[in-house]
Amino acid sequence: METRTRASKALKTVFCAALAALLAAGCALGALALGRLSRQSEQLEALSGKLAALSGGGEEAVTQEDDVAVGGEYYIRSTLPISDAYRSGDASALDARQAETLSMASAVLEEIIGEGMTDYEKEKAVYDWMCANLGHEGGVTTVVPTASEYSAAPYGVLKYGQAVCVGFATTFRMFMQMLGIDCMVVHNSYHSWDLVSLDGEWYHVDVYSDVGSGGYANFNMTDEMAAGGHEWDRSFFPAAEGLKYCYAYTSASPLEDVYALPALVREAVESQTAPKLYFIADGLGKREQQSLGELISRTGDAVMEYGYANGRDMRMDYSLSVLDGGLLISLNIVEYSEDDEPAAGLDEADYARIDEAVSGAFGDVLGGYAPEGEREEMEAPV
Repeated sequence: METRTRASKALKTVFCAALAALLAAGCALGALALGRLSRQSEQLEALSGKLAALSGGGEEAVTQEDDVAVGGEYYIRSTLPISDAYRSGDASALDARQAETLSMASAVLEEIIGEGMTDYEKEKAVYDWMCANLGHEGGVTTVVPTASEYSAAPYGVLKYGQAVCVGFATTFRMFMQMLGIDCMVVHNSYHSWDLVSLDGEWYHVDVYSDVGSGGYANFNMTDEMAAGGHEWDRSFFPAAEGLKYCYAYTSASPLEDVYALPALVREAVESQTAPKLYFIADGLGKREQQSLGELISRTGDAVMEYGYANGRDMRMDYSLSVLDGGLLISLNIVEYSEDDEPAAGLDEADYARIDEAVSGAFGDVLGGYAPEGEREEMEAPV
């Protein structure tokens, strides 16, 4: 009995640690409501069972690529029937949802893939499209439905345009397999991303982490680069050591003086474009390493102030990766214009129609929703 109690306490401890990591990673923050946590006592057995399955039930864990839960509820599922149907031209064995997924995915590839493109060019085209057209599931304004079966599978990702990390990883892998490029979904208990093979070498790709910027900071990384923000079973997944197709690395310039970085960024933002900058800093002393983070942070603040002063809405995203003892610095200047769609997908006309519909139905009792003229009449003294 005592052994069972210790095992139960240990499992609860592992569960809490995994949950804390999940919240820190932000993979499924929008989907894990606090109300669900308040029911932890009655759901502990079910959740502990899921965790035990992931950890091998107390025995040595067995890693596998598919049919694994991330965050306790988002399952990585194979989409080989869809990619096989695309490559063979025979979709007769697909069910209705798979057939619709194939149709949506085929339309995307028809739009972005051209004749004579290399595997790397195809991979980059898919990455660029996903970063530009998809968003993170969650928040106040989100698509409906938000069930895990939609936000973690290509069907929901392509149909509704939002996803958790599992959705991004499985959708990217599906596209790669449709194009005949080897790809795997990598995962731990709280996050998932991809490994893609190009010319016999593997690269990490975390589209989820780059959505919103498209800055290539998490595109085609080595194990060393990915280790800064990712954990995975290296004994199961193949090693990623290639640099040939690492966009940030091949685009980087040497940064011999870290204190020159603000001037280089200022020169870039004055170009009236939204540039992406990459630098490699080798042989940094301890004081320079400590200064670099603060330099980048303050430069980012200065970029925003520069934008305000010049009528430009801009920010600077950044990422630091360890590479051969040095640092790979990725800076992405993101600039918005009046033509950009708002993050929520709704504009002023949409909100005006919503107000009109609500006030039309409830304007007699909800003065706050009534159009301005009607609101004045309602509030006027009798």
